[in-house]
Amino acid sequence: MSRVIQPALVALMLFALPALAADLPRVSIESAHVGDEKDRNWKKGGAVNQVDFGSAIAAALAKKRVPVTVVTDKTKSQWTIKAVSSQREDSTVTKVAKIALIGVFASGSFTKFEGTFQVIDNDSSAVIFAYNVKKNNFQSAAEAFAKHFKKGYLKKRRKN
Repeated sequence: MSRVIQPALVALMLFALPALAADLPRVSIESAHVGDEKDRNWKKGGAVNQVDFGSAIAAALAKKRVPVTVVTDKTKSQWTIKAVSSQREDSTVTKVAKIALIGVFASGSFTKFEGTFQVIDNDSSAVIFAYNVKKNNFQSAAEAFAKHFKKGYLKKRRKN
């Protein structure tokens, strides 16, 4: 029995899965990071706390099982996800005040992350979905976008 199933699974992986991926919309991801003007390192042109937000978006799309295929070649994509992010850390005074008033464990994160997303149709250059999010970290922001893109746009698109 297992000798019959194994070749069938290999055939499925080689032929059926790429065919399924071909039916999904292809998206490319462009991300940019905007520095915080209050960040001393940003003003001096030094290192800033940056993350590869494009990779976080691709991972979030996979984790949330968004029915799209992420491609690296923009010319082969139907849609482009443009994301702009910024990360800001509270000042030392604000951190001390949060700890004094709320407590160490209740104060939460001292970093705020903002992300703005646009999904653009490459043929018409129309913005087909837009989303803005404020979270404590970049991963949560990317996952929030993926969730809302899947439920807010793609689910409605399939119904029509």
